[in-house]
Amino acid sequence: MNKNIENFYIEWIANLEAYLSGYAFDKDNQPIKTRFAYLTLQKHLTDLLSDSLAEDQKIIILPGIRGVGKTTLLSQLYFFEQFLPKGHARLNEKLNKLDYRIYISADRLISENISLQDFTRYLENNIWGNLSLNKKKILFLIDEVQYDSKWDLFLKLLFDKTKGNNNILIIATGSSAIFLNQKNNDLVRRSKMERILPERFVEYLMLHHNIYPEKGLTNSLRDAIFNSDNAVQVFNKLNSLKPIIIKKLATIPNLELNKLDYFIRGSLPFATEMASRSQALERIKNMVLINIVQRDLILSGDFDAETLVKIPDTLFLLANSDEITTGNLANTLKIHSNTINKILKSLVDTEILYEVKPYGQPYNQIKKSPKYLFVSSALRSGLLDGIFGSNIKGKLLEDYMALIFSRELYNKAKIFFDYGKGGADFIVRFQNNREIVIEVGFGKEDTRQVMKTIAKTNERTKYGLTIGSKQLELINDKIVKIPLNYFLLM
Repeated sequence: MNKNIENFYIEWIANLEAYLSGYAFDKDNQPIKTRFAYLTLQKHLTDLLSDSLAEDQKIIILPGIRGVGKTTLLSQLYFFEQFLPKGHARLNEKLNKLDYRIYISADRLISENISLQDFTRYLENNIWGNLSLNKKKILFLIDEVQYDSKWDLFLKLLFDKTKGNNNILIIATGSSAIFLNQKNNDLVRRSKMERILPERFVEYLMLHHNIYPEKGLTNSLRDAIFNSDNAVQVFNKLNSLKPIIIKKLATIPNLELNKLDYFIRGSLPFATEMASRSQALERIKNMVLINIVQRDLILSGDFDAETLVKIPDTLFLLANSDEITTGNLANTLKIHSNTINKILKSLVDTEILYEVKPYGQPYNQIKKSPKYLFVSSALRSGLLDGIFGSNIKGKLLEDYMALIFSRELYNKAKIFFDYGKGGADFIVRFQNNREIVIEVGFGKEDTRQVMKTIAKTNERTKYGLTIGSKQLELINDKIVKIPLNYFLLM
């Protein structure tokens, strides 16, 4: 086995930099722009090189769906010296040298019948030396770690072997379902999770149009929209930001075309870079139906072949429906309701779908079907080949809200919808039971849905928001109408 690993290692290392360069650099061999998430990962690497890496940050886990740029992030970290801002050159001089760096994709190892454990043992015996006594700085990047069936045990043992030693940093990417459902509490205590989500609009502008966000504006908008005490405070905060917002919007050429492109494909980096939009949509569809459904879900759940073939139809029905119940899905697909619920749970766990539960009093169970949004509007658009009616176009904005909730309110609030006729799209309930009612839409001016839901939620509702209006406006000191362009800058 060692001979096989050695042959693999020699060939792998010989081609590694050329392979990763395709992700990290453009056709002119210039470093491509980094996502916001890169700065967090770069900080962990800087901690490693400055002898300040915390014990519980030695293993960083990056869950995320395919297509969000996880391999690109690892490639940029591999070549990190070329991604340090120019002003940080002196900082680079003060850091310890990185003695060893390696990137490996677990699916490639498994295709060679080599486990992560065996591969790491080879590195330890022949390259790194004993990790228990290690004094060299090591960066170990592992892509698609879930392909090794014993990945969690491998990471736990690797942590234990290097306990008290802050000279190695392990960053592992993989399927959201595998990581978010992690039941190995020992590993949870030994690792830090950094979720990699699709791009927001401001990131799309930065990465693909060289338009950088205004410093501090995102935080100020987040504070105004989600952390205010009442509608008057929301309005006053946003009104005070209006000159900055208007100035920023004026720097974005072809704003409406860029918004359309973003909602159709722009939240997935690889799709935006493709010259042909129709080819990009085809790639998205194939990514969802082949790579995610046929590969990730097989790894994350015990689906039989008969159930697996129903998952694409489930996604198509959800993508092309304004409102649909789990009962209707089960009847249409001719499968048991328990099976459709299992499929939906796996799609939520994999972070393809975002579940919004029907609204009830705190702790009450409501026997109504949840509604399911896509965590990226590009996923819905790809499944439908970019063709959708007016009733579905509005769902793209709801998908964007799912992305914002996933990023900004993860583990901070629960999201519901008012299932009553004429109710609002979302009710955000924070941990102290404070609630915000939100309705979204392109060209949304009507506030009646928000008013109706506020009447239901009573004293728990702090304020209501209608996102998608032409002008910023305060209605009856209860509701704030927010232009979509303002919200997209968050």
